[in-house]
Amino acid sequence: MVTSKNRAGLLGLEIVAVLASLIIVVPLLMVVFGSLKTSAEASLFNIRLPSDWRFDNYAFVIRSADLGRAFGNSVLLTFLSTGITVFLSSAAAFVIARRGGRTTGFMYVFFLLGLIAPMQIITTYAVLKALGLMGSILGVVLVNAAVQMPFSVFLYSSFIKGVPRDIDEAAAIDGCGSYRIYGRILLPLLLPVVVSNVIFLVLSIWNDIMLPLYFLDSSKWTMPLTVYNFFGQYFSDWNYVFADLLLSALPVVVLFLTAQKYIVSGMVQGAVKG
Repeated sequence: MVTSKNRAGLLGLEIVAVLASLIIVVPLLMVVFGSLKTSAEASLFNIRLPSDWRFDNYAFVIRSADLGRAFGNSVLLTFLSTGITVFLSSAAAFVIARRGGRTTGFMYVFFLLGLIAPMQIITTYAVLKALGLMGSILGVVLVNAAVQMPFSVFLYSSFIKGVPRDIDEAAAIDGCGSYRIYGRILLPLLLPVVVSNVIFLVLSIWNDIMLPLYFLDSSKWTMPLTVYNFFGQYFSDWNYVFADLLLSALPVVVLFLTAQKYIVSGMVQGAVKG
């Protein structure tokens, strides 16, 4: 039974939720409306409707920033980084979760340290340069995989530890080796968690600015970095900046909206298994 006291409490929570949503809605409207204004109007940073709707801002941004090439770079970088991270981290998690001993224990602690140890830009720069990978997409792919693997290993190993070992033993009796147990038994069970992890990896890698900015040549810049074509120390075309930001965010927004149910499903099933 809902009492007047409960109604007042719910009303208070709704007011708080509306006020909190303004933190996101107001800047979003500023970006959306600003992308359709002139440079002078956009520089005012308000949420008023444009006096002159400039839809051609998007065409100008796509053409002048070469967003087609940047989109291809982002897709290639994100696809390779995500694929390598998922494959290596799931394989490492299988070994850690299914084999005891000091070696696997050390490996697990080693990966956990990666969750708290900050990445050193100068050291990473020196390593990539020594390997001849500085300025290449492959170099950034490997750095992304190294940065993202600790959490992925922690996630997968926690899930695998919740899977009964009887399944492995039954498969071994049927003649399955370690590779087949991993590929045909445990990997399909990991699928909900893998899907959730893939979505988070894509969102993180696609939106990353730091690694591509430091370790990629300008000809290989990803979509988020193209904003620097319209923003600098001595000039700022904010209408083009806003349009570029919206175009760069559009692919991951579509991905998140279409795959949202898989994120929730993966998290729930992972919690049940764990």
